[in-house]
Amino acid sequence: SMETESQAPRYSLSQRLVLWLLPPVAALIIRAWAWTWRVHLPIPPERDPRSAEKRYIYAFWHEGVVTIIPHWRDSQIQGLASQSFDGALISALMGYLGFPPPARGSSSRGGAGALKAQVESLAQGMHVAISVDGPRGPRYQAKAGIVQLAALSGHAIIPVAGVARPDARLRNWDQTMVPPPFARLAFVLGEPIQVGPGSETKAVGQVEAALMKGLQEAATSLDER
Repeated sequence: SMETESQAPRYSLSQRLVLWLLPPVAALIIRAWAWTWRVHLPIPPERDPRSAEKRYIYAFWHEGVVTIIPHWRDSQIQGLASQSFDGALISALMGYLGFPPPARGSSSRGGAGALKAQVESLAQGMHVAISVDGPRGPRYQAKAGIVQLAALSGHAIIPVAGVARPDARLRNWDQTMVPPPFARLAFVLGEPIQVGPGSETKAVGQVEAALMKGLQEAATSLDER
């Protein structure tokens, strides 16, 4: 119909080429790269998105996107991507990494639509993952979206923290971790956090504290070896 056509983003030819070529190539490289990582901490199967019986909302710091997403490739986890061209690229890449299509929207644009989509995804038997200080920070400060999702859906939040050695990072706002091939990694998946109506503010603090504690535990486990 005319309406849907006018709402669809109009990409230039060069953007369409990038969308067509980059995601499958990048996904192959990322798969090969993540396959070489050595992960040192056992993850409790009841909290692992690959084996958990319950459906969870996984919370992580934005610095972990390049470690957490590739490590849990080919899992029924729905991510979040913005409604921009970058978001379209990320959506396509997630598809080639074996994830269901991300919810589109961010804290700045289309947030309510994304929240609704994620409530539905949890109801349909998918996990959901959110970088809680994304898309632009401030670093290590959780935004309220994740606790609203937990309160609305009734599903618990599991904090996911990851650390790598060598600790190679980008020089951007979140200092994204980019572990080289054959790096040693440790992930800590914390206790599930339930969010009752009215306890949202307290829950944001709990999520932040659990993620910081997880980073500490993951680092300790790698540095003791």
